[in-house]
Amino acid sequence: MTMKKIGILFVAFLALVLWVYFYEIEGEKTRQAAKEQEESLLRLEQDQISSVRIDRTGQDPILLEKIGESWVLKAPLEAAADKTSVDSLVRDLGTARIDRTFAETGAGPEEYGLAEPRLKLTVGAGDESRVLSVGSDDFTKSNLYVQVQGESRVHVVSNRLFTAADKELMDWRDKKVVSMERDKVAVVEIFRASEKLRLKKEEGNWMLESPLQEAADQSAVSGLLSSLEFAEAKQFVAEESDDLGRYGLEEPQLRVRFQQEGQDQWETLELGNEFEEAEEQYLARNAARSPVFSIGKEVRDKLVQELWEFRDKDVIDVDQDDIAAVVVTIGDRVIHARREDYKWILEKPEEQKDKEALAYKFWYPMDDIKFESIDAGSVEAGTDLPAPQVRVRIELKDGPARNFQFSREGERYVARKLESGRTGAISKEAFDKIQFKVDEII
Repeated sequence: MTMKKIGILFVAFLALVLWVYFYEIEGEKTRQAAKEQEESLLRLEQDQISSVRIDRTGQDPILLEKIGESWVLKAPLEAAADKTSVDSLVRDLGTARIDRTFAETGAGPEEYGLAEPRLKLTVGAGDESRVLSVGSDDFTKSNLYVQVQGESRVHVVSNRLFTAADKELMDWRDKKVVSMERDKVAVVEIFRASEKLRLKKEEGNWMLESPLQEAADQSAVSGLLSSLEFAEAKQFVAEESDDLGRYGLEEPQLRVRFQQEGQDQWETLELGNEFEEAEEQYLARNAARSPVFSIGKEVRDKLVQELWEFRDKDVIDVDQDDIAAVVVTIGDRVIHARREDYKWILEKPEEQKDKEALAYKFWYPMDDIKFESIDAGSVEAGTDLPAPQVRVRIELKDGPARNFQFSREGERYVARKLESGRTGAISKEAFDKIQFKVDEII
């Protein structure tokens, strides 16, 4: 075969490849885009929608507007909008697809429930707008009839659109009582009667600063922040109030405020009287906003917990992954285990050397011990308990060793953290669990 013929074949092959690419691949994309555009009810992308007005017979119109990246409720009152409800509506408007289309002539608007539509949606997109009338369900009950203003045709679309739009005013309103990113909260203060409780995050851990200075119970603080982050107004009682005293909010006996990392301003939630019109609800307000609303009892319960609930109750407060070795002395028995490749390997007793101690039998019974009460007053650091029955020495990978002692004093079981001197009572069950024998943990 001559070079000329090879060249001709190559050119023909290249032309075929280009035809396949531009017609079959790129052309298919263009045809698919055109098909989707033709099937689109409003021919608007979700991010183009900047306002939605919802008109329902016998009710005040609801107007939602997008300002910057946030949606706000503009009518019948001005307030922040509920992100979930608005996102759902805007998504369904942008993705609404025409399933079938009918000419109105021959049937008339009454046939489709469009003579008196269930609701009208006015959708704004910059300077453009579309008005959509929503009629009755079709025979499947999963679709409905809609008509775009200015068109005579009637379309059939999914009834998700009606479900997303047919909501009460309360559903469109942002009900979050505080604006919080839980992981970014740096300081929390709770004021109740004459007591102030202050919590501060240090290197990722929560510490009590007032009325005591010590480690805080991490799960208790997390539970408090979670209740605040997800707390929502149950009812809006008053949009404005010149008489906060009637709600118990002029000088509230219970309030909580917090600061987020890198911010100087506080956000404050104030709680007042019990809400007489609803069981287990309390009147409240965000100090930076006007409305008075009610919140659930669960929020108040978190705020009125005893100081004890916020105190760290861990006896052995060491992370397993930070440990090089643990030495447990029980009477005259010594169990020495090193931490190696995420396992506990025995060093002593000698006859069990290099055997694995099971974590759930060796480490977790110690790690699970909690103070049931903490002795008042300070105990000098390093002071031994009288005749401790169990001693635990934890050698850290990076840092000084930590020492703990456990003893029975009559009917009381006591634990002490030697480095801090912190002493308190533990349960008999916890005391019994750490008096293990080596053959019970391998």
